[in-house]
Amino acid sequence: MLNLIPLPYKSEEKYGEFVINNSTTVYADAELARAKDLFISLIEKVCGYKIHNVLSKNAVVRFLYDRVQPKEGYRIECSTDSLTIYASGYAGAFYAVMSLRQLFCMDVPEAPEILTMHAISVTDRPRLGWRGIMLDESRHFFGVETVKKLLDRMSMYKLNVFHWHLTDNEGWRIEIKKYPLLTEVGGKRRGTQTLAWGKPNVVSWIEYQGYYTQEQIKDIVAYAKERNIMIVPEIDMPAHFAAAVAAYPELSCGNRAIEPSVRHSDHTDIIACAGKESTYRFIYDVIDEICELFPAPYFHIGGDEAAKKEWKKCPVCQKSIKDNKLKDEEGLQGYFHNKIALYLKRKGRTMIGWNEILMADNLERSVIAQYWVPARDRNVEKQAEDGRKLIISKHQAFYFDMPYAMVKLSDTYRFDIADLYLKEESVLGLEGALWTEWVPTPERLDFQLFPRMEALSEVAWTPEEKRDYQDFCKRLSKRMVALDRMGINYAPFPVAEGRRFLSGYAKKVFTRKNAHAEYEKTMRKKRRGKQ
Repeated sequence: MLNLIPLPYKSEEKYGEFVINNSTTVYADAELARAKDLFISLIEKVCGYKIHNVLSKNAVVRFLYDRVQPKEGYRIECSTDSLTIYASGYAGAFYAVMSLRQLFCMDVPEAPEILTMHAISVTDRPRLGWRGIMLDESRHFFGVETVKKLLDRMSMYKLNVFHWHLTDNEGWRIEIKKYPLLTEVGGKRRGTQTLAWGKPNVVSWIEYQGYYTQEQIKDIVAYAKERNIMIVPEIDMPAHFAAAVAAYPELSCGNRAIEPSVRHSDHTDIIACAGKESTYRFIYDVIDEICELFPAPYFHIGGDEAAKKEWKKCPVCQKSIKDNKLKDEEGLQGYFHNKIALYLKRKGRTMIGWNEILMADNLERSVIAQYWVPARDRNVEKQAEDGRKLIISKHQAFYFDMPYAMVKLSDTYRFDIADLYLKEESVLGLEGALWTEWVPTPERLDFQLFPRMEALSEVAWTPEEKRDYQDFCKRLSKRMVALDRMGINYAPFPVAEGRRFLSGYAKKVFTRKNAHAEYEKTMRKKRRGKQ
């Protein structure tokens, strides 16, 4: 059994072992030198010595440029005497190193002075180009160190998109120099809801705050780039906009004086005024600063769950509907989206929104929809047939904030694009979403993400015909030793498969708050040594 996650496109194990020790030599063509340096640094971290960097292709380990390899693809040829990595650029060579990291058991070495792996031939490339994780930092803020750890862990499993949800009703988490009140006012809230969606709410009345400076953002973007990860920012509009309105009330209809949301149900009616030109000027200014920080060709605006009752009462919005010959408030949202999409297009960015944005008429054709809703969405199917591209974050498989009793590990692994009545050519890729209403700590973040992240990586990378859940579980059980070594607070198998909780919750409606019960029970058992 090849102990590698995600499983490669094609592999063949051979006879014998290849050994790295303190006399091993390594060579790289200029195009792959960065990946070679990464390989050397990993070995030094594990073994305590540097293998010898040489200029001769007669080295024992070789990184060779091969133009026929796909951008993120690679080939490994390993015998008892030599190890050769072929790639057409850094991305493919980087993923080859990530595979070698697992094949050499670098995270759990048996003998730290040497590293060994079976002789093998691997030809590998990704199934899908977009393989992502979304992190919501509006509800809970984690900071630079936690985000960098997450990027490290994503890169181990060949995930290449970090979708960063930076603003919502509960907090604005990114510095905008032209509008300092966004973080001074919008980045703070008086307390945090800690339990329950409905009444009675449980609130911790301790001021909560945090945001990223632009210098921190630049540092994290550069850090991600070294790991072949593109960061896509999400700045929510026109709804999920309360933190912005708290800072600048004139952005709302009627200049509403509010504060950032404490309860998750607060200010769900707050929406950016779509009739004021000053609203668009504000949004364009924010976009200008953010595009300077994030070079990715994509920009996410959310666009979901936009209540229209404020627009219905707002004379400025109603005048805009009339002046622009729009059908109604849904037409106004389409008008709003198109103005933002076209502005982003002029800046070389493609707009992304959650799939509710497809309800608008005449939506700009370049806009990408992120499909999340639990129910079947025939509008998504129709738009896909018409050529619109999609990112899949289907609730029942990829909402990683949900309790494992609701979204089991097997639900993630066994996801099939065809189950959504979609063709694979319509899909850019897959993305796991971690909303953080009930995820207050890095430890809880780990628990919700692992081992779901491993399953997501294999669904997005490995050819569908090669996937087998039982085989994956065997490989994952071996990988969990490495997760222990790295201090990752993963959910163990009984929890990850929902077995411990299904009987007790069988007749209940599962919601994200049930994840709290799973987590607390599991942690109590871990502390007692019963996992």
